[in-house]
Amino acid sequence: MKKIILLLTIVLFVLLGCKKHGIDGTKTDVMTIKIPLVTWGGYAALFAANNGAVATEDSLFYKYGKFKVELIQEENPANQLQGFANGTYPIIWSTMDMLPLHYDALSKDPRTIPKVIGLFDYSAGGDGIIVRNNITKGADFKGKKIVTAQYTPSHFFILWYLNENGFTTKDVDMIYAADAIAAKDTYIADKNIDVCVTWSPFIYDITDKNKETYVQGSILHTSTLQENPAYGLIADIYLARADFVEKNPEVVKAFTKAMIDGYDLFVKDKQKVANDIASLFGIKGGVEEVMLMFGDVTIAGKEENKKFFDETNNSSAYNIFKLSTDLYKKNGNIIRQDFNVDPKEVIAKDAMLESIK
Repeated sequence: MKKIILLLTIVLFVLLGCKKHGIDGTKTDVMTIKIPLVTWGGYAALFAANNGAVATEDSLFYKYGKFKVELIQEENPANQLQGFANGTYPIIWSTMDMLPLHYDALSKDPRTIPKVIGLFDYSAGGDGIIVRNNITKGADFKGKKIVTAQYTPSHFFILWYLNENGFTTKDVDMIYAADAIAAKDTYIADKNIDVCVTWSPFIYDITDKNKETYVQGSILHTSTLQENPAYGLIADIYLARADFVEKNPEVVKAFTKAMIDGYDLFVKDKQKVANDIASLFGIKGGVEEVMLMFGDVTIAGKEENKKFFDETNNSSAYNIFKLSTDLYKKNGNIIRQDFNVDPKEVIAKDAMLESIK
Protein backbone atom coordinates (compact mmCIF):
# COMPACT_ATOMS: atom_id res chain seq x y z
CA MET A 1 0.00 0.00 0.00
CA LYS A 2 2.81 2.36 0.95
CA LYS A 3 4.47 1.60 -2.40
CA ILE A 4 1.24 2.49 -4.21
CA ILE A 5 0.95 5.77 -2.29
CA LEU A 6 4.61 6.54 -2.97
CA LEU A 7 4.12 5.75 -6.67
CA LEU A 8 1.05 8.02 -6.86
CA THR A 9 2.96 10.79 -5.11
CA ILE A 10 5.81 10.54 -7.60
CA VAL A 11 3.39 10.54 -10.55
CA LEU A 12 1.59 13.59 -9.13
CA PHE A 13 4.90 15.38 -8.61
CA VAL A 14 5.96 14.62 -12.18
CA LEU A 15 2.65 15.79 -13.60
CA LEU A 16 2.77 19.02 -11.63
CA GLY A 17 6.34 19.52 -12.72
CA CYS A 18 5.42 18.92 -16.35
CA LYS A 19 2.57 21.43 -16.10
CA LYS A 20 4.86 24.13 -14.84
CA HIS A 21 7.96 23.40 -16.88
CA GLY A 22 6.72 21.44 -19.87
CA ILE A 23 7.69 17.96 -20.98
CA ASP A 24 11.05 19.20 -22.23
CA GLY A 25 11.78 21.03 -18.98
CA THR A 26 11.03 24.53 -20.32
CA LYS A 27 8.74 26.82 -18.33
CA THR A 28 5.26 27.33 -19.76
CA ASP A 29 3.93 29.90 -17.28
CA VAL A 30 5.18 32.82 -19.39
CA MET A 31 4.02 36.29 -18.41
CA THR A 32 1.51 37.72 -20.89
CA ILE A 33 0.84 41.46 -20.69
CA LYS A 34 -2.52 42.51 -22.11
CA ILE A 35 -2.60 46.09 -23.40
CA PRO A 36 -5.98 47.74 -24.23
CA LEU A 37 -6.00 50.20 -27.11
CA VAL A 38 -8.39 52.61 -28.83
CA THR A 39 -8.55 52.91 -32.63
CA TRP A 40 -5.42 54.88 -33.53
CA GLY A 41 -2.44 54.62 -35.85
CA GLY A 42 0.13 55.86 -33.37
CA TYR A 43 0.83 52.41 -31.92
CA ALA A 44 2.89 51.43 -34.96
CA ALA A 45 6.07 50.64 -33.03
CA LEU A 46 4.10 48.52 -30.55
CA PHE A 47 2.50 46.41 -33.31
CA ALA A 48 5.87 46.05 -35.03
CA ALA A 49 7.64 45.03 -31.81
CA ASN A 50 4.93 42.45 -31.10
CA ASN A 51 4.72 41.19 -34.69
CA GLY A 52 0.98 41.85 -34.68
CA ALA A 53 -1.69 41.88 -32.00
CA VAL A 54 -1.61 38.26 -30.81
CA ALA A 55 0.60 37.10 -27.95
CA THR A 56 3.55 35.25 -29.49
CA GLU A 57 7.11 34.18 -28.86
CA ASP A 58 7.97 35.62 -32.27
CA SER A 59 8.22 39.16 -30.92
CA LEU A 60 10.86 41.53 -29.62
CA PHE A 61 9.23 41.45 -26.19
CA TYR A 62 9.84 37.72 -25.93
CA LYS A 63 13.27 38.00 -27.51
CA TYR A 64 14.47 40.59 -24.98
CA GLY A 65 12.43 39.75 -21.89
CA LYS A 66 10.89 36.28 -22.31
CA PHE A 67 7.35 37.64 -21.90
CA LYS A 68 4.46 37.98 -24.33
CA VAL A 69 2.21 40.92 -25.17
CA GLU A 70 -1.39 40.76 -26.33
CA LEU A 71 -3.02 43.83 -27.87
CA ILE A 72 -6.79 44.17 -27.50
CA GLN A 73 -9.34 46.74 -28.64
CA GLU A 74 -11.03 48.71 -25.87
CA GLU A 75 -12.53 52.01 -26.97
CA ASN A 76 -13.75 53.09 -23.53
CA PRO A 77 -10.94 54.73 -21.49
CA ALA A 78 -12.94 54.13 -18.28
CA ASN A 79 -12.76 50.37 -18.86
CA GLN A 80 -9.03 50.64 -19.50
CA LEU A 81 -8.52 52.48 -16.22
CA GLN A 82 -10.65 49.99 -14.33
CA GLY A 83 -8.49 47.16 -15.69
CA PHE A 84 -5.37 49.11 -14.75
CA ALA A 85 -6.64 49.61 -11.20
CA ASN A 86 -7.52 45.95 -10.66
CA GLY A 87 -4.31 44.64 -12.23
CA THR A 88 -5.80 43.15 -15.40
CA TYR A 89 -3.82 45.63 -17.49
CA PRO A 90 -0.46 46.47 -15.84
CA ILE A 91 0.43 48.60 -18.88
CA ILE A 92 -2.06 50.83 -20.71
CA TRP A 93 -2.23 53.49 -23.37
CA SER A 94 -3.03 57.05 -22.40
CA THR A 95 -2.08 60.60 -23.28
CA MET A 96 0.14 62.81 -21.18
CA ASP A 97 -2.63 65.37 -20.69
CA MET A 98 -4.74 62.75 -18.91
CA LEU A 99 -2.09 62.02 -16.26
CA PRO A 100 -3.28 64.55 -13.66
CA LEU A 101 -6.73 62.92 -13.75
CA HIS A 102 -5.30 59.40 -13.67
CA TYR A 103 -3.03 60.25 -10.77
CA ASP A 104 -5.84 61.86 -8.81
CA ALA A 105 -8.02 58.77 -9.24
CA LEU A 106 -5.37 56.10 -8.73
CA SER A 107 -2.88 57.50 -6.21
CA LYS A 108 -4.93 56.52 -3.16
CA ASP A 109 -3.35 53.10 -3.57
CA PRO A 110 0.44 53.46 -4.01
CA ARG A 111 0.51 50.27 -6.07
CA THR A 112 -1.64 51.79 -8.82
CA ILE A 113 0.12 55.15 -9.21
CA PRO A 114 0.58 55.51 -12.99
CA LYS A 115 4.16 55.78 -14.22
CA VAL A 116 5.02 57.04 -17.71
CA ILE A 117 7.63 54.72 -19.22
CA GLY A 118 7.60 55.79 -22.87
CA LEU A 119 6.12 57.74 -25.77
CA PHE A 120 4.09 56.15 -28.56
CA ASP A 121 3.75 59.27 -30.68
CA TYR A 122 2.93 62.95 -30.94
CA SER A 123 -0.34 63.69 -32.69
CA ALA A 124 0.48 65.44 -35.97
CA GLY A 125 -2.93 66.06 -37.49
CA GLY A 126 -4.66 63.03 -36.00
CA ASP A 127 -6.70 65.06 -33.51
CA GLY A 128 -9.12 67.64 -34.81
CA ILE A 129 -11.98 70.02 -34.17
CA ILE A 130 -14.84 69.70 -36.65
CA VAL A 131 -17.32 72.53 -37.12
CA ARG A 132 -20.46 73.40 -39.07
CA ASN A 133 -23.26 75.98 -38.95
CA ASN A 134 -21.09 78.87 -40.20
CA ILE A 135 -18.35 78.68 -37.58
CA THR A 136 -15.18 80.17 -39.08
CA LYS A 137 -13.06 81.42 -36.16
CA GLY A 138 -12.41 80.89 -32.45
CA ALA A 139 -14.68 83.76 -31.41
CA ASP A 140 -17.62 81.93 -33.02
CA PHE A 141 -17.43 79.13 -30.45
CA LYS A 142 -19.14 81.17 -27.74
CA GLY A 143 -22.52 79.65 -26.87
CA LYS A 144 -22.11 76.75 -29.29
CA LYS A 145 -22.92 73.07 -28.64
CA ILE A 146 -19.76 70.97 -28.52
CA VAL A 147 -19.62 67.17 -28.30
CA THR A 148 -16.54 65.23 -27.28
CA ALA A 149 -15.56 62.18 -25.25
CA GLN A 150 -15.05 63.27 -21.66
CA TYR A 151 -11.68 62.68 -19.99
CA THR A 152 -9.92 61.95 -23.28
CA PRO A 153 -7.31 63.87 -25.31
CA SER A 154 -10.19 65.38 -27.29
CA HIS A 155 -11.57 66.84 -24.06
CA PHE A 156 -8.17 68.34 -23.27
CA PHE A 157 -7.83 69.63 -26.84
CA ILE A 158 -11.07 71.62 -26.69
CA LEU A 159 -10.19 73.02 -23.25
CA TRP A 160 -6.90 74.23 -24.69
CA TYR A 161 -8.55 75.73 -27.78
CA LEU A 162 -11.21 77.53 -25.75
CA ASN A 163 -8.52 78.90 -23.47
CA GLU A 164 -6.51 80.16 -26.45
CA ASN A 165 -9.60 82.15 -27.48
CA GLY A 166 -10.36 83.53 -24.03
CA PHE A 167 -13.14 81.06 -23.16
CA THR A 168 -13.83 78.32 -20.64
CA THR A 169 -16.48 75.61 -20.67
CA LYS A 170 -18.83 78.11 -19.01
CA ASP A 171 -18.99 79.97 -22.32
CA VAL A 172 -20.17 76.97 -24.36
CA ASP A 173 -22.63 74.07 -24.13
CA MET A 174 -20.57 70.93 -23.57
CA ILE A 175 -22.04 67.52 -24.42
CA TYR A 176 -20.02 64.53 -23.22
CA ALA A 177 -20.00 61.13 -24.92
CA ALA A 178 -18.65 57.84 -23.59
CA ASP A 179 -15.91 57.54 -26.22
CA ALA A 180 -14.69 58.92 -29.56
CA ILE A 181 -17.04 56.75 -31.61
CA ALA A 182 -20.03 57.82 -29.51
CA ALA A 183 -19.01 61.47 -29.91
CA LYS A 184 -18.87 61.06 -33.68
CA ASP A 185 -22.24 59.30 -33.77
CA THR A 186 -23.86 61.93 -31.56
CA TYR A 187 -22.65 64.70 -33.85
CA ILE A 188 -23.94 62.89 -36.93
CA ALA A 189 -27.35 62.25 -35.36
CA ASP A 190 -27.99 65.79 -34.09
CA LYS A 191 -27.65 68.66 -36.58
CA ASN A 192 -28.00 71.16 -33.74
CA ILE A 193 -24.55 70.22 -32.45
CA ASP A 194 -22.09 72.72 -33.86
CA VAL A 195 -18.72 71.19 -32.97
CA CYS A 196 -17.27 67.69 -32.66
CA VAL A 197 -13.81 67.10 -31.19
CA THR A 198 -12.41 63.66 -32.00
CA TRP A 199 -9.51 61.93 -33.73
CA SER A 200 -8.44 60.02 -36.82
CA PRO A 201 -9.98 58.22 -38.68
CA PHE A 202 -13.26 59.76 -37.51
CA ILE A 203 -12.27 63.34 -38.38
CA TYR A 204 -11.92 62.22 -42.01
CA ASP A 205 -15.06 60.10 -42.03
CA ILE A 206 -17.05 63.24 -41.21
CA THR A 207 -15.26 65.89 -43.28
CA ASP A 208 -14.09 64.10 -46.45
CA LYS A 209 -16.62 64.88 -49.18
CA ASN A 210 -15.48 61.84 -51.15
CA LYS A 211 -16.56 59.44 -48.41
CA GLU A 212 -20.02 57.97 -47.92
CA THR A 213 -19.75 58.95 -44.26
CA TYR A 214 -19.34 62.67 -45.03
CA VAL A 215 -21.62 64.90 -42.95
CA GLN A 216 -23.02 67.82 -44.92
CA GLY A 217 -21.47 71.18 -44.07
CA SER A 218 -18.75 69.77 -41.80
CA ILE A 219 -15.19 71.04 -42.09
CA LEU A 220 -12.00 70.44 -40.15
CA HIS A 221 -11.55 73.72 -38.30
CA THR A 222 -8.13 73.00 -36.80
CA SER A 223 -5.95 70.04 -35.89
CA THR A 224 -2.62 69.01 -34.41
CA LEU A 225 -0.74 69.31 -37.72
CA GLN A 226 2.92 70.19 -37.29
CA GLU A 227 2.39 73.68 -38.72
CA ASN A 228 -0.38 74.41 -36.21
CA PRO A 229 0.05 75.75 -32.66
CA ALA A 230 -1.48 72.55 -31.22
CA TYR A 231 1.35 70.32 -32.45
CA GLY A 232 3.09 68.63 -29.52
CA LEU A 233 0.06 69.16 -27.33
CA ILE A 234 -1.19 65.57 -27.47
CA ALA A 235 1.39 62.92 -26.68
CA ASP A 236 0.32 59.27 -26.67
CA ILE A 237 2.16 57.37 -23.98
CA TYR A 238 2.39 54.00 -22.29
CA LEU A 239 1.88 53.78 -18.55
CA ALA A 240 2.73 51.08 -16.06
CA ARG A 241 1.47 50.53 -12.54
CA ALA A 242 3.96 51.62 -9.87
CA ASP A 243 4.07 48.13 -8.33
CA PHE A 244 4.68 46.57 -11.75
CA VAL A 245 7.63 48.90 -12.37
CA GLU A 246 9.03 48.18 -8.91
CA LYS A 247 8.66 44.39 -9.09
CA ASN A 248 9.59 43.93 -12.76
CA PRO A 249 12.43 46.34 -13.61
CA GLU A 250 13.94 43.93 -16.16
CA VAL A 251 10.58 43.52 -17.90
CA VAL A 252 10.19 47.30 -18.13
CA LYS A 253 13.71 47.60 -19.56
CA ALA A 254 12.98 44.90 -22.13
CA PHE A 255 9.65 46.54 -22.98
CA THR A 256 11.21 49.93 -23.72
CA LYS A 257 14.07 48.37 -25.70
CA ALA A 258 11.55 46.41 -27.78
CA MET A 259 9.58 49.60 -28.43
CA ILE A 260 12.66 51.47 -29.65
CA ASP A 261 13.68 48.59 -31.94
CA GLY A 262 10.05 48.18 -32.96
CA TYR A 263 10.21 51.67 -34.42
CA ASP A 264 12.97 50.51 -36.78
CA LEU A 265 10.90 47.47 -37.81
CA PHE A 266 7.95 49.76 -38.53
CA VAL A 267 10.04 51.99 -40.78
CA LYS A 268 11.23 48.92 -42.73
CA ASP A 269 7.77 47.45 -43.32
CA LYS A 270 4.93 49.91 -42.80
CA GLN A 271 2.54 47.87 -44.94
CA LYS A 272 2.67 44.87 -42.59
CA VAL A 273 2.15 47.03 -39.51
CA ALA A 274 -0.74 48.82 -41.22
CA ASN A 275 -2.36 45.48 -42.01
CA ASP A 276 -2.02 44.32 -38.39
CA ILE A 277 -3.57 47.55 -37.07
CA ALA A 278 -6.42 47.42 -39.59
CA SER A 279 -7.16 43.82 -38.62
CA LEU A 280 -7.37 44.47 -34.88
CA PHE A 281 -9.56 47.56 -35.11
CA GLY A 282 -11.66 46.42 -38.08
CA ILE A 283 -10.81 49.56 -40.06
CA LYS A 284 -12.98 49.54 -43.19
CA GLY A 285 -10.41 51.22 -45.39
CA GLY A 286 -7.84 48.58 -44.51
CA VAL A 287 -4.13 49.11 -45.09
CA GLU A 288 -4.69 52.20 -47.23
CA GLU A 289 -6.60 54.00 -44.48
CA VAL A 290 -4.08 53.05 -41.80
CA MET A 291 -1.25 54.33 -43.99
CA LEU A 292 -3.07 57.67 -44.04
CA MET A 293 -3.35 57.49 -40.25
CA PHE A 294 0.43 57.12 -40.02
CA GLY A 295 0.62 60.55 -41.63
CA ASP A 296 -1.35 61.95 -38.69
CA VAL A 297 1.30 61.14 -36.10
CA THR A 298 4.98 61.42 -35.38
CA ILE A 299 5.83 57.86 -34.35
CA ALA A 300 8.34 57.97 -31.51
CA GLY A 301 11.82 56.54 -31.89
CA LYS A 302 14.95 57.41 -29.97
CA GLU A 303 14.96 61.16 -30.65
CA GLU A 304 11.30 61.72 -29.84
CA ASN A 305 11.59 59.84 -26.55
CA LYS A 306 14.72 61.75 -25.66
CA LYS A 307 12.92 65.08 -26.18
CA PHE A 308 9.79 63.86 -24.40
CA PHE A 309 11.74 63.19 -21.20
CA ASP A 310 13.68 66.47 -21.43
CA GLU A 311 12.22 69.02 -19.00
CA THR A 312 13.45 71.94 -21.14
CA ASN A 313 11.37 70.86 -24.15
CA ASN A 314 8.00 72.64 -24.48
CA SER A 315 6.31 69.38 -25.46
CA SER A 316 7.92 67.35 -22.70
CA ALA A 317 6.04 65.07 -20.34
CA TYR A 318 6.67 67.57 -17.56
CA ASN A 319 5.26 70.62 -19.35
CA ILE A 320 2.18 68.85 -20.74
CA PHE A 321 1.39 67.61 -17.24
CA LYS A 322 1.59 71.15 -15.85
CA LEU A 323 -0.49 72.66 -18.68
CA SER A 324 -3.27 70.10 -18.42
CA THR A 325 -3.40 70.49 -14.63
CA ASP A 326 -3.89 74.23 -15.04
CA LEU A 327 -6.65 73.80 -17.63
CA TYR A 328 -8.51 71.24 -15.53
CA LYS A 329 -8.47 73.60 -12.56
CA LYS A 330 -9.64 76.51 -14.70
CA ASN A 331 -12.65 74.64 -16.10
CA GLY A 332 -14.81 73.77 -13.11
CA ASN A 333 -14.51 70.59 -11.11
CA ILE A 334 -12.54 68.47 -13.55
CA ILE A 335 -9.82 68.23 -10.92
CA ARG A 336 -9.68 69.43 -7.33
CA GLN A 337 -8.32 72.93 -6.87
CA ASP A 338 -5.71 71.85 -4.31
CA PHE A 339 -4.18 69.31 -6.71
CA ASN A 340 -0.46 70.06 -6.70
CA VAL A 341 1.64 67.14 -7.91
CA ASP A 342 5.20 67.29 -9.19
CA PRO A 343 5.33 65.69 -12.67
CA LYS A 344 8.29 63.63 -11.47
CA GLU A 345 5.83 61.63 -9.37
CA VAL A 346 4.35 60.09 -12.54
CA ILE A 347 7.44 59.83 -14.75
CA ALA A 348 9.68 56.73 -14.72
CA LYS A 349 12.19 57.56 -17.42
CA ASP A 350 15.22 55.48 -16.42
CA ALA A 351 14.40 52.36 -18.45
CA MET A 352 13.72 54.37 -21.60
CA LEU A 353 16.82 56.53 -21.25
CA GLU A 354 18.85 53.36 -20.84
CA SER A 355 17.29 51.94 -24.01
CA ILE A 356 18.10 54.99 -26.16
CA LYS A 357 21.74 55.40 -25.17
